[in-house]
Amino acid sequence: MKVLGITCGRKNGNTEILVKEALMGAEELGAEVELVSLNDLTLKPCTGCNACVVSLLGRASNGDCVLKDDFNFIENKIMECDGLILGSAIYEKGPTGLLKILSDRMGPSHDVAFRMIAKKNREEQGITTGKPIDERSFKTRSASIIAVGGSEWDTLALPLMQLTLISSHMDVVDKMLVNWTGLPGNILFNDEALEKARNSGRHVVKTLLAQTDRSLSDDKEKPEYIGEQGLCPLCHSKLIEIRNEDKNYPAICGMCGVKGTLNVVDNKVKFEISEEDKHHAHVFLSGKFEHGDELNNVALKKNPRASELPQMLEKYKNYLSYSKPEGK
Repeated sequence: MKVLGITCGRKNGNTEILVKEALMGAEELGAEVELVSLNDLTLKPCTGCNACVVSLLGRASNGDCVLKDDFNFIENKIMECDGLILGSAIYEKGPTGLLKILSDRMGPSHDVAFRMIAKKNREEQGITTGKPIDERSFKTRSASIIAVGGSEWDTLALPLMQLTLISSHMDVVDKMLVNWTGLPGNILFNDEALEKARNSGRHVVKTLLAQTDRSLSDDKEKPEYIGEQGLCPLCHSKLIEIRNEDKNYPAICGMCGVKGTLNVVDNKVKFEISEEDKHHAHVFLSGKFEHGDELNNVALKKNPRASELPQMLEKYKNYLSYSKPEGK
């Protein structure tokens, strides 16, 4: 069993210390552990070219990214692992920008529903060209998320970190948010956080050891979640968006996208989800397949006037040039 730690902060900084504590906990239960610092990698921003989606849904190939950098390295490490400890420092209420780049690059290319569709099409149509789908995509994985900040400017940290893992269908079994640790090494004075991180690593391994069937299915019971419960009963996020100021439905979970009703019951805020709405959540395969259908039938559907585009674009092609530093 392999547990990977990904840290997105300073070397031996507060985030990395907690990630290492979690890895030590995982190692105690027999896991093989490994650590990657995103700061060691060169990762280019996603360009939105859709090459990965076309590869998967159009050619039943493996969805490789066309950008040339260190993405293949970190992608392979994630595919290899059974458990993941993801840690990030908090900058401007969210995780580091480099993690957001990884999230964007992992998103559509590693959407497990897209990969299931591509695999099925490849088999049914007898396609032998291109690269086959990576079979490691279709195993369960457990993950823990650790966010570390210097104050309470933290509201987007955990949701955006969890979003990095949603397309690959990882089970997030713990989330930790630790604040008021702005100075390097100060986390070492927080015994509670250190023990919590070590226990988080142990729990990732325990959930994997308890699984006799590692295949992906919505019919299987979700592993035990030990973090703060949050408002959303499905993904445990606290981030809920109100779409209409005069209606409490639909309120939307900002992480898993499920619709629910926001109420106050006995002075407690409740986010209640119907069985009908539940299966649209992005933490379920059903929600991911629905998203794939939406892309195919709406976003990627060819416009009847597509032949007019070249002429329509002429208006914008030569309007202004980019301002750049000298020599670029």
